[in-house]
Amino acid sequence: MDSAKLIEDQHFAALLEAAGETPDLRSVVSCAGGGNNRIFIIHTNGRRLIAKWYFSHPSDSRNRLRAEYTFLDYAHHLGLTCVPKPLACLPDERMALYEFIEGSKFQPGGVAAHHIGDAIKFFLRLNRPERRRMKDTLPDASEAYFSITTQISAIQRRIARLSDISPATPVDEAAMHFINRLRRAFDSTAVCIVETAGNSNIDVDAVLSDEFRCISPSDFGFHNALLGPDGKLYFLDFEYAGWDDPAKMACDFFCQPAVPVDERHFDDFLKRVMAFSSDPASLITRARIMLPLFRMKWCCIVLNEFLPESAQRRRFADPSADPEECKRVQLSKANRLLDAISQ
Repeated sequence: MDSAKLIEDQHFAALLEAAGETPDLRSVVSCAGGGNNRIFIIHTNGRRLIAKWYFSHPSDSRNRLRAEYTFLDYAHHLGLTCVPKPLACLPDERMALYEFIEGSKFQPGGVAAHHIGDAIKFFLRLNRPERRRMKDTLPDASEAYFSITTQISAIQRRIARLSDISPATPVDEAAMHFINRLRRAFDSTAVCIVETAGNSNIDVDAVLSDEFRCISPSDFGFHNALLGPDGKLYFLDFEYAGWDDPAKMACDFFCQPAVPVDERHFDDFLKRVMAFSSDPASLITRARIMLPLFRMKWCCIVLNEFLPESAQRRRFADPSADPEECKRVQLSKANRLLDAISQ
């Protein structure tokens, strides 16, 4: 889709009008890097803005636009400037307009202790006591499960979906061998987690009460962050955000493989982020117990390329991607993750 074609699309002009921006549309350029949605840089007279066109599929009930836009609106009402400002949205067209943030992406190995500290401050500001006023405004985060049992079941369902892959190519065959290995490892891990929770007097069937739930950026990590020219840290991509189990938030922060965070920071991270709660000790124990679960979950997440709906979402975000090469890359990642868990 070239720039001239995009300029003719009245949706971009409608976004600018809804935001109260001057409708002086100079160019619209498709921007690489969106894993799930299409992202465009809009150039107006002297200003750059970001437009997102959100993926939708009949089998996926998540409202990605609502989750991200509502979260960012809440963050800006708190006075947070480390996230893009939401400017306008067109719900029927699944499109939204945001402030453009200048910055560079993090590379593996580029995360320092002070960056982790900035991430902790961001989370804590989101979770001040007044967050409870947002109970009925913000949705639950994507895949927010509030007991250990339901989290185990959710990952079992992920593995089951992957087990239904039709082995049409050699890379599909290799994926099936990996999934069988993953299933065996997960079954053993789940048994250990239930036993460990019992030894810690944690009921795996107990549902986490509202008091101990957090407002989570979700998919939280330095793969969704930029460093500004002045060294300021900015966070992006909140289409899965909402109310969540803080153990999931913390474990995902350390399990995401794109820009890893050294696990030697895990205990300090838990101690600081769980301070939002009136009982941080119980949440810290819960997160430590659940960490192996989320390591397994991320083995599944990186294999989403093998699922038809997820592959369709990736093609929507980047029509030029080679599906078979994407599968090979993701399977290699999954093997490395599981090897690291098994060590």
